[in-house]
Amino acid sequence: MLDPFTDAPIPPQGDRPPENGIGTTALVFGLIAFALLWVPMLYLYTWPVCLLAVIFGAVGLHRARTGLATNRSTAAGGFFSGLGSLIVMALATIIILSDGPLPLP
Repeated sequence: MLDPFTDAPIPPQGDRPPENGIGTTALVFGLIAFALLWVPMLYLYTWPVCLLAVIFGAVGLHRARTGLATNRSTAAGGFFSGLGSLIVMALATIIILSDGPLPLP
């Protein structure tokens, strides 16, 4: 490629910077989901944040595996915190909606 002003060749600019935004977003969503999980009656509205953390974490792990990102542990933290929050939320919902171990007389 040539410089349009001097017609001299343009030297290579080097490697692209890592794309770490998705993994960081996954960790932020995972921590928000984990924090909202313990607030009464807000845990029912936490599932979209959990799903976003899991999705962004999976995409961030894929980018780290292919070499586009350098924050594999951050993406894994977001993925697993979102997944753990989703599991705890599902268990809490099952426990709250169940009738208990014994039928009422």
